Amino acid sequence: MRRTAILPALVLSCALLSACGKGGYATTATSTASQHPPAATSTQRATTSRPPTHAQALAFAHAVNLTAADVPGFTATSNHHGESASERHIEQELRGCTGAQSSQGAQSTVAEAGSPDFELHRGILDLTVSSEVSVAPTSAQAAATLSAIRSAHVRACVSRYLGQLLKSQHYAGATVTGVSIASGTPPAPGTTGGFGWRVTATLAVHGLHVSFYLDILGFVDGPAQVTLSSSGALRPFPASAQEELFSQLLTRARAHSL
Repeated sequence: MRRTAILPALVLSCALLSACGKGGYATTATSTASQHPPAATSTQRATTSRPPTHAQALAFAHAVNLTAADVPGFTATSNHHGESASERHIEQELRGCTGAQSSQGAQSTVAEAGSPDFELHRGILDLTVSSEVSVAPTSAQAAATLSAIRSAHVRACVSRYLGQLLKSQHYAGATVTGVSIASGTPPAPGTTGGFGWRVTATLAVHGLHVSFYLDILGFVDGPAQVTLSSSGALRPFPASAQEELFSQLLTRARAHSL
C-alpha cells in the first residue's frame, strides 16, 4: 500500500493541530503553558500593537513558505483536501476535547497560506513535504497557540481523534492498528518558541505492518505561526533535509518579521 492511501487523513491532522490554537481555550487546554513560558525576543510584538493587515500577512506568508527551488527533485501537487461529513464531525469533537471555542463570528487569523505539497516517489522512497504560515491578530494569540500545541492535554485529544479519523477511512483491506504522537521542541532561536510532533500510524496489510510518519515542526514569531509538515512511508522524512528546510523557514521569517 502506498503512502497516498493514508495521506488525506494525515494531512487533515495538520489542520486539526492548527485548529487547536484558534478561537481561544478553556483552562484545561492551556494548563501546562507555565511549563513552557514563551521567551521574550526583540521581534516579539507588544500585545497592544496594531495587528498586521491582511495584505501584510499574505506578503509575509508568501515570502516565508517553501517553493519548488527549496526541494529539487520533488514534484509540486495540490494540497487541497475536501472534508467529508464524518471528518467535520470528528473535528468538532476535537475542538470540544481541547476546549477550543468556535471561531465563527470572530477573527481568529488575519491571513494564512500554504505551499503546495512537494512529493518524491523513487522506488520504495515515498516522501512529502509542505509548509504553512498563519498570522494571528496579536502576538499574544499566537503565543497561546504555541502553549496549546505544547500541552499534553491537547496532544492526547489529537491522538484520540486522529485514531478515530484514520479508522473511519477505507484502505483497501488495510486495518489501522495504532496511532501515536511524540512531542519535542526544535530549537528556534530569536523567536517566541518552537514545537514539534511526530505522528506515527501503523497499518496491518495482509499480515504485514506498515508504518507511516508525519512530522509537524513549527515556531511562533510575533503574531506568525510557521509550520513545516513532512511525511514518509516505511521510514520518516530524512532528518537532515527536514532540519535544513526548517532552518530556511526560520531564516525567512526572521528576515521578513511582521
